[in-house]
Amino acid sequence: MTNTASLPLMLKSLRLSEFRNHWESLAEKALHEQWRPEHYLSELCHMELASRTDKRQLRYLKESNLPSGKHVGGFDFNAIEGISKARLHDLADNHEWVKHATNLLLFGASGVGKTHLASALGYSLIEAGTRVKFYPATALVQHLQDAKQQLKLQDALNKLDKYQVLIVDDIGYIRKTEQETSVLFELIAHRYERFSLIITSNQSFEDWDALFTDTTMTVAAIDRLVHHSHIIQLQGESYRRKTAIKQEE
Repeated sequence: MTNTASLPLMLKSLRLSEFRNHWESLAEKALHEQWRPEHYLSELCHMELASRTDKRQLRYLKESNLPSGKHVGGFDFNAIEGISKARLHDLADNHEWVKHATNLLLFGASGVGKTHLASALGYSLIEAGTRVKFYPATALVQHLQDAKQQLKLQDALNKLDKYQVLIVDDIGYIRKTEQETSVLFELIAHRYERFSLIITSNQSFEDWDALFTDTTMTVAAIDRLVHHSHIIQLQGESYRRKTAIKQEE
């Protein structure tokens, strides 16, 4: 009879946690139901892969910094024009746009749900195994500006490459200074045709001269963003304003 005493230790060394936890109980089931050896091995592999997928999703969620509760099911499509549930589900379920480093640009007034939609897509992408990072635009620009001052901007940009999708929220609130807009342009240029950006803005393109220090940089940034992009213009009444009115009633 084969000695299996060292099997748990070997499985631990191989980092096969689900094998180690279930090989004995599943072996009893396999013997009782007269499974073929390959069936038994296949079941253990399925358990191991499912566990690793769950752990990876939890890790991706933790690092994503996505706002909590901003899922597709919580968005009121009847209150906002410019996006349908079918369109959003298509973006959430069909990830070819991410594979081709296509950008998603969400425009609209404050309170119409731009952040909610961007975050909902982020959650859906993570469920499909895509790494996502959410940043308020001002925080991201500050992070890159600090890196630039330490002569480590390229390193900071390279570290963001591990995220296939980078969500930059509320780009319209960035102050128009040479230091801030230059690193924003560096980010856009760095990810161009390599990785996707989801950008939300309360300012349309014709107002982006307020973001960049000169027209040449503005045109170059917009050109790179829209070359491969989905552009969604949201229209409707502010959720926050409607909520405040209801509370006063």
